[in-house]
Amino acid sequence: MRGKIYLILFAACFLSAKLFGQAADQFETISFTGKDGIKISADIYPNEDKSTPVFLLFHQYRSSRGEYRDIAPILNDMGFNAIAFDTRAGGTDRWNNVENLTSINNEDIPIDYYPEVYPDLEAALQYVIDEGYTGKIIVWGSSFSATLVLKLAGDHPDKISAILSFSPGEYVRSNNKEVSEWASKVKEIPVFVTCGAQEQDKAKPIYDAIPGDLKRFYLPNNGNHGSSILIDDARNWQPVKEFISKVVLE
Repeated sequence: MRGKIYLILFAACFLSAKLFGQAADQFETISFTGKDGIKISADIYPNEDKSTPVFLLFHQYRSSRGEYRDIAPILNDMGFNAIAFDTRAGGTDRWNNVENLTSINNEDIPIDYYPEVYPDLEAALQYVIDEGYTGKIIVWGSSFSATLVLKLAGDHPDKISAILSFSPGEYVRSNNKEVSEWASKVKEIPVFVTCGAQEQDKAKPIYDAIPGDLKRFYLPNNGNHGSSILIDDARNWQPVKEFISKVVLE
């Protein structure tokens, strides 16, 4: 019953966002310092109730928190907290032209290896805990960060309630099985894996490496890469909301 109510609310929120150009300004940009001294920036889309679930949103390589300006407000209006983080592997996103402040503030730190960004994800996780968010924590990654959220959940299974991984792949050049190894350590945590319409050969092996049956794979008919498949085609929201309804609201 609760799931049906959720679907109705989702449809209403999504329609209102589209019709009224909703919520692009309903966020606060903040910064905090990670344990390795990196100053990390983020946009907080608050629900005003920190006991409700919170989505931690991570962008593609050389992108920014702006990747979620059209996605986070929908999650927020559905009743969830959402926080879009800038990681050090950033630039200007191509959807809303938002500069990555974490990257700008740490220009002297070279990024030669995707896992070098991992401390930023751990810092984000610790941030929501330190700030008093007590609801379920859901991690959401896009492209290279879609792989790092799997590692994050494997390392912190007691803190993370669900994972959404948009376009994961074996992006670590020095080890073409490393991401699958991270995925194999994700146990007893629901996982949603999806990708671009032409990316099944990259994403499906990662999905297959995840043990158990608390997982779902979705291959869209339309959509390019990462979280932007939700921007490319709004119909791709349907399996996402079904997953959220099942694992987050129950």
